[in-house]
Amino acid sequence: MQTIEHDGKTYVLKSDMESAISQRLQKMSARAADAEAQATALQETIDTMQGRLSTIDTLQQQIESYKEQVETANGRFTRYQAVSKYGLTEPDQLELIEWQYNRSMNSLPKKDRVDLGAWLEGLVSDPANAPIAIRPHLQSIQTAAAQPEAQPATQAQTIAPEPALQPPRMNTGAVTNAPAPTSDSLIDRGLKDLDFYREHRDQIRQAILNRGH
Repeated sequence: MQTIEHDGKTYVLKSDMESAISQRLQKMSARAADAEAQATALQETIDTMQGRLSTIDTLQQQIESYKEQVETANGRFTRYQAVSKYGLTEPDQLELIEWQYNRSMNSLPKKDRVDLGAWLEGLVSDPANAPIAIRPHLQSIQTAAAQPEAQPATQAQTIAPEPALQPPRMNTGAVTNAPAPTSDSLIDRGLKDLDFYREHRDQIRQAILNRGH
């Protein structure tokens, strides 16, 4: 940049000043464009991270939901074990006992509450103190436990009666005089039975000849 000294002052040529200002503006514009590009890239990164965070939040919510489902299922299974060991396996019985248990526990302070197994065990040992809705079920358990076990019945040996003696057949082995075959029956049998034909060939031929006359 050229300068001029005049009266003790330094002056810059107008053309040089305009060129310097133009270069300065170009540099500032380039920096602004670069800053804008960086801001855009940063915003995209933020948007991507927000999307990932949203996905993480969704996954976290699903995990919490699954944990609640597992805890609920485990609680139901534990309660089923506590009730089914007394032979109460019908869904209606289980639902009634759970409802009565929740009702009883809700009326007590938290420090006095017990789990269903302990609560039910105390009522089974003394059904008179049980709520009236489930008392018959618990009384039937106590009644069944008080009955002695049935002894297995001894299988009776069945003796088959001896067959009655039949009188001997007097005519066993006797030969019955069968009527002599007619000519027609002799011929028919000879036509059907080759061995019979060979044994009675002459008789059959004679019968055939007699039929022709």
